This record gives sequence, structure tokens and C-alpha cells, in this order.
Amino acid sequence: MKYIDVDGDTWADTGNGRLVCTRSSVAGFEGVERARAYVEEAHGPLVGLSDDTPAEPQVAPSPVLPTVDGVMSRASVFQSAHALVTGLPWESEEKPSVYDVLQVAKWLEGDE
Repeated sequence: MKYIDVDGDTWADTGNGRLVCTRSSVAGFEGVERARAYVEEAHGPLVGLSDDTPAEPQVAPSPVLPTVDGVMSRASVFQSAHALVTGLPWESEEKPSVYDVLQVAKWLEGDE
């Protein structure tokens, strides 16, 4: 069985719990044999390749973005919105409310 790591290197199973690098972007790394657990920890996650699967580097998942509630307490969110509304020069008729700012923040976060 062959595997590809996050760097795009291809590894082949030797059958004894070890993997050998069969293709690498690093010069001189082809032919290096390592324990499978070490390869998964240092270069993983490994994705199995079939004969018709192209060997392409895997993209690591992006970290989860923090939410407004996770970063700030409810009171500090309200205080920040209030500071935004009162701290910027607005036309007297166009001044938004604090709740308008909070709704925009929720919309940008993805909540409805």
C-alpha cells in the first residue's frame, strides 16, 4: 500500500510496520525508511493512495475561527458596540443603534 503525507511525499508500506519514502520533494530523502508511527506523527496525516489516485499534497484543515461569544463576554460585546456607535462621527439622522452593530456582528459571524 502507498500513502501520501501533507508535504506531498509518497510512502510505501514495507510490511513490517515501517514505511519507505518512494518520492520526495526533499533531495536525498527518497529511500529513507521510518517506523509508520513516526511518519504519521512527523509527516501525517497519511492518506492511502490507489493506483489511479494522483499524488498531491494534502491541505491541512484550517483552524476553527473564534466566535464573538467565545472572545468576549456579553457585556464587553455590548460595550464595544456602544463605543463604536458613540466614537465615530455620524450624521444626526443616520446614527445606528447599538443593536444594529450587534446584528451586523452576528451576521458576520454567520448566525441568524
